[in-house]
Amino acid sequence: MELLTAHGPLRAPCYIPDATRGFVRSVDASDLEVVGIPALMINAYHLMLRPGIRVVQRLGGLHAFSGWRGPIVTDSGGFQVFSLIRQNPKHGQIRDHEIVFRPPDGKDKLILTPEKVVQTQFRLGADVMVALDDCTGPEAPAEEQRKAVDRTVAWAIRARDEHARQLAQRRSEGPPPILVAPIQGGNDAALRRECAQALVDAGFTAFGFGGWPLDESGALQLEMFALLHELLPKEAPLFALGVGKPEHLAAITALGRAAVFDSSLPTRDARHHRLYRFREAPAAEPVLAGPGFYERLYILDDKHATDDAPISPHCDALCCRRYSRGFLRHLFKCEDPLAYRLATLHNLRFYTQLVERLQRYGAIAAG
Repeated sequence: MELLTAHGPLRAPCYIPDATRGFVRSVDASDLEVVGIPALMINAYHLMLRPGIRVVQRLGGLHAFSGWRGPIVTDSGGFQVFSLIRQNPKHGQIRDHEIVFRPPDGKDKLILTPEKVVQTQFRLGADVMVALDDCTGPEAPAEEQRKAVDRTVAWAIRARDEHARQLAQRRSEGPPPILVAPIQGGNDAALRRECAQALVDAGFTAFGFGGWPLDESGALQLEMFALLHELLPKEAPLFALGVGKPEHLAAITALGRAAVFDSSLPTRDARHHRLYRFREAPAAEPVLAGPGFYERLYILDDKHATDDAPISPHCDALCCRRYSRGFLRHLFKCEDPLAYRLATLHNLRFYTQLVERLQRYGAIAAG
């Protein structure tokens, strides 16, 4: 499945890293291109806070600002409702018509509406825009999930109307920005079904898995992904927002719908000395069952101090092409920035290699 954007196609399934503030920590745009990253996920809310949308515009828009030439997806700030306000009410208030943020750093409050978020994403020059939603955790009580679904649908319709207004006012070349509607409902199948149907009826053609994708025990809410796969139009792309474990990418792809995955997991793990590797060489048909097809290596273990092998013989990124485990461990011990760059590129290449295998699976399944 290909999504056509003004900055090139985005082929699903794919993994895109979280470049929350316009960059992926410790690497640059050309590094990301080399390891096969197809797009970036950037957070519009965080850019509102720093450096500010006007600054990004004066620097040429989000692509010029970040140095990234491919597609850019912008998140709305909906997850910050969950991670900030729902976790600590002093950080703001969720109202039926808007969200009021009071940033933890003491800056002036920020009011988000569905219309303002879409306007901001247009000003940034995003290729794919996620509509503002009311994000909840799976443990939220039924009444709270009910309100979140109602708000999410109402806000999505307002975002749709603003998206149409912006398109009518602007002259643009190439495909217009894609608007993604998150589907809420927690682990309540009836609410997920209701939310999805309302958004389909509202004319949306791209959807996101809204809310925390894991249940209270930390397991993937695979049954909810399976439900959405059955409910949504066959050609509709699904953005698996926040899904990052390799086995979760494989399990969702195995349902039969090509998804766009984004997560900070591999880059965060790289900075914390955890490096991914396939247990076996990539095969003609990928292994899609369970986490057994890969392992995580902790580079600071003493056994790696004199190991002259690469992290993985199956990796063609700079780290494994040129350097040993012993040298990378030495870099981390010295706290040299090169360690973070090499480790981050390695983990990102693992993910792009995984996606290549998942894309082959899709081709096999389609055939």
